[in-house]
This record gives sequence, structure tokens and C-alpha cells, in this order.
Amino acid sequence: MSINTRRFPSIGMLAGSMCFVVLSGCAQMPAQSSASSTASNESSAASPPSCNPVVTGTIGAVVGSLFGKSGKDKVVGAAVGAGVGALACMAYNYHVKQVRDAKAVSADYVRQRGALPATNTVSSYISEMAPSSTVKAGTQTEMQSKIVVVNGTRDVTPKLSETLTLYSPDGKQLSTVTKPATEISGTGEYQTSFIFNLPKGIKEGRYTVRSTLQMNDHTVSSNEVPMTVVS
Repeated sequence: MSINTRRFPSIGMLAGSMCFVVLSGCAQMPAQSSASSTASNESSAASPPSCNPVVTGTIGAVVGSLFGKSGKDKVVGAAVGAGVGALACMAYNYHVKQVRDAKAVSADYVRQRGALPATNTVSSYISEMAPSSTVKAGTQTEMQSKIVVVNGTRDVTPKLSETLTLYSPDGKQLSTVTKPATEISGTGEYQTSFIFNLPKGIKEGRYTVRSTLQMNDHTVSSNEVPMTVVS
């Protein structure tokens, strides 16, 4: 009898390790997406979950409950664990909208720098949470970015993409997704947004949301924005 009792902690740790591997795999799997243009020169792409939120949420709940010592702790652990599991499967809607055309952006760049660059240049990349950096668990939130791209005089139209990565209060990566910014045709000022719903049950605290801009598959700029989650 005492032998089985001693095995419980190791079983819990094993289950925790298995859950972490499953959730990490889901969070790092690229989601398939598609973009469609409209008359307003705005596009959007929705990403279906790359893993099953019910499965990962259940696994997270089970593992979370294993680490609770009392009945109350087990319930809290299960709720938090389920929230972490759901984070790995969050769906993201991505939108791109042109704010200024190439001519206006080029004119500003020449006024400030004297001449256009020889190669394509991202002259500005700024991100922020909207409408607020304080978000209630179980509600929708949005990361908005402003991208200013100047077309180089000796370069071809660049290929851009944007990545959003969510980190827990203790710095662990919880979710990441990359979207092609297909409506950014090389020049101009654009507004992009990642819209997602935070699952219920996730731990309160100060999270970090990182936005990263890639041009021709190379990272050119990134931003880190705090996001405070409350219940």
C-alpha cells in the first residue's frame, strides 16, 4: 500500500511532462490561413485551431488537478490547467488595412531622410493592445500594429508576414501564430490586427504579447506589449 502512495507524485510529474509536450506541440504548429481582399483594400484571415481545444483543455485540467493537495486546490488547479490547454488552441483572426498610399509614405521619407532607400525599408513598426491592455479572461482582445513600408529604388516588392506570440507571467511561451500580410504590396502605411478570445480559467497576472514582423522570411522588427489578465 505504501509503495503505491509513493508512486503518486511521480505519476503526477509524468503526466505534467506529457501535457507540456502536447500543449507545446499544439502551440507551435503553424495554423493554415487564407486572405481575401475587399473593395476597401482590407483583408482578413481566420485561423482554425491547429489542435483540439477540448482535448488539450481536458488534459490540462487533469494535470492541473493532480498538483492540488486539497479538494479546493484540485478544483483551482483543474480550472487553471484547462485554461492553459485552451490557450494552445486559440483561434486568431487577422486583418490588414491600408491607411496611407505609397506616394504619401515616400514623400514623408524623403522629407525626413533626403532620399528614398535603395532597398525596401520598414521605417516604422508599432504595436499596442486594443481597446485596453487590461483584459478579462473569457473575453475578446486585439493586438493592433502600424507598419510603414518604403519601397526601395533598386528592390522588388517584398513579402511580409507577422507573428504574434503570447507569454505567461513567468515567461513561458503559451501560443504563437504567423500570418502572411498579403495585402501589403511593398509600400505604404498599413494597420494590422490579431483578434483572439482569451479562454476562461487562465491565471490572472501580467502576460507579454510579442509581435514580430518578417520581410522576405527575415525578422526586421518586433514589439513587446504587456497584457494584464483579470477574472
